[in-house]
Amino acid sequence: MIFLPRGNPVRKKVDPARINLPEAMEKLRGSAFTGYLRFDASSGSGIILFREGKLISSIYLEEGDAQRLIAYDAIAKIFAISISGDAVLNIYRQSADLVLSMHALLHGNYLLKDVDLTRLDVSLPLERIRNEGLTVCLRISALNQTTLIFYDQGYALGFVHEGSVELEQTADVATSVACLPGAKFDMLEIQSADDLVLADLMGSADLGPIWQRTRNDVLQDRHQREEREVRSQEQNQSNRRQHIFGNFKAIAGNHIGKFGVNQVEKAFASVGSELSSKEMQSYYIELQRLARLVAEPSKIESMIAEMKKKFDS
Repeated sequence: MIFLPRGNPVRKKVDPARINLPEAMEKLRGSAFTGYLRFDASSGSGIILFREGKLISSIYLEEGDAQRLIAYDAIAKIFAISISGDAVLNIYRQSADLVLSMHALLHGNYLLKDVDLTRLDVSLPLERIRNEGLTVCLRISALNQTTLIFYDQGYALGFVHEGSVELEQTADVATSVACLPGAKFDMLEIQSADDLVLADLMGSADLGPIWQRTRNDVLQDRHQREEREVRSQEQNQSNRRQHIFGNFKAIAGNHIGKFGVNQVEKAFASVGSELSSKEMQSYYIELQRLARLVAEPSKIESMIAEMKKKFDS
């Protein structure tokens, strides 16, 4: 999961499967949008950053940090989880300067990761930041809330809280994320905003073909998966029918001998692989009719009762 503080919400809890994302992103580009799009799915999270209408960064992080994608690979993956119907989209507005800080954070390198804040002497990383003149971001997260603290060459630049659109110079200790149970601490080395090289991913490539190719791949994979499920279900039904058929012949043989086995084969021929209740009822009636030629009613009733019990077990 990607931990970021929420900005000023523009759209919340949108189903991106219902949206043509390249067209929606083109509208954001045309309106000079500044902020980020967040996509959350069971498989992972994706972030797309816009600054003054330019798509400057995209990142996808698989759940458990098993895979990390950036740029067009990340966009393709975000499109895939969106088309599959597994994602939720939230859009947040932020300032141009804060988006640069978010860009630096998303592409930073961990110096400390996922440390239990109750077991950390915070003065130690702070002392290291000052002594080594580090450009870093400290991230504190707990209960789906995140606070960021940015430093440039050892000096504090400011805080980013939930709902922030700008870097803030103060933090409310009483409501700090650090006070929440289960708070975790990360320290990432980042580039200074002045050193960032910004691309415009939408200016460099048309996202339409990526969207269409990804959509085709997702739909083809879904179709193949559905076909496999149907084949598997049909095979399971066929196996069950054969199993029931074998049991019924054994039961008939025990009750009325070889003739009974032959009559089971005749009566069961009209039973399909789904073993519907209507078909089974017809089978029992037909078997009873055929068995009357050689067996007493009591034996036939006992045989059919055992078959029904076996079928329902």
